[in-house]
Amino acid sequence: MNFSTMDYFVALAEERSFTRAAERLAVTQQTLSAHIAGVERELGVRLVNRHVPLTLTYAGQVFLDYARRFQAERRVMNQEFADIAGDARGLLAIGTAATRGHTLLPRALEVFRTIKPQVNVMLQEDENRGLMERLREGRVDMVVASVPPGTPGLTVRELYQERIVLIAHDDLLREVFGNDEESARAVAEVERSGSLAPLAQCPFMLLGEGDEPGDLSRALLRRSDVNPWVRVLSTNTETLIDLAARGEGACFTPQVLIPTMLGSDAPEGMRVIDLGPEAYIPIHVAWRAERHVWSVIEAFAGVLEELYGSRA
Repeated sequence: MNFSTMDYFVALAEERSFTRAAERLAVTQQTLSAHIAGVERELGVRLVNRHVPLTLTYAGQVFLDYARRFQAERRVMNQEFADIAGDARGLLAIGTAATRGHTLLPRALEVFRTIKPQVNVMLQEDENRGLMERLREGRVDMVVASVPPGTPGLTVRELYQERIVLIAHDDLLREVFGNDEESARAVAEVERSGSLAPLAQCPFMLLGEGDEPGDLSRALLRRSDVNPWVRVLSTNTETLIDLAARGEGACFTPQVLIPTMLGSDAPEGMRVIDLGPEAYIPIHVAWRAERHVWSVIEAFAGVLEELYGSRA
């Protein structure tokens, strides 16, 4: 059993297919299958159920945890020796939500490239819950995410508070309320009280659970005692913003994303509704609190703090 064993098994567990895992590893399917069979003989247990789709046995799940920990330890070891050797090269794996990938990372990576020109970057996009799982398992070096308070084993730095707003087209509000005067009155009451109750009859478009803006929007609706009519459910904020601009429904979104999606020439009649002081999500940069932290991680965190700390 060696490092390759861990890489082979993790690839197989993630791909759930000998064919796809072999392609990913650039080995033959026969080589991969023989390697896994050899590990099973060595351990004296069956690790995978060889049917379609492939699944892991209980022993396979346990071994996957060990394999990922071994991979993470090897990654830290390589990074520490790279720092000892003064070798500022390698691959920095960053996890982030797609929306923040659009709004934060292009500028941050541009600046980072001037500091660490020989470091390559791999971006992994996921919802917040998935990002935290990737970080814990060592599949990414760091995340830009909303990190739950008191999460053990992590170094966490807050960057800024992300403001969430509700956007809706006047055509939609006119359809719901019958005229501009009534819709304007409802919007004004939402902004005055922070309650979404005046918009209870409006069709909403929501992100999935596990996505921080999606979870916050559901909390705001519950707090307002609104059982929403969900016209569209999606995992993509950009899609929902585009649909909102077409009058399909009201959409919760980070305010910072609106200019990126709609530009300075936003469709006439788009209404951006302030939701009050509770409609904010804390955004952090975080990484595992290892014995040694790769200097490249600290360098990229420094770039993010300089550019976006408290929305600098």
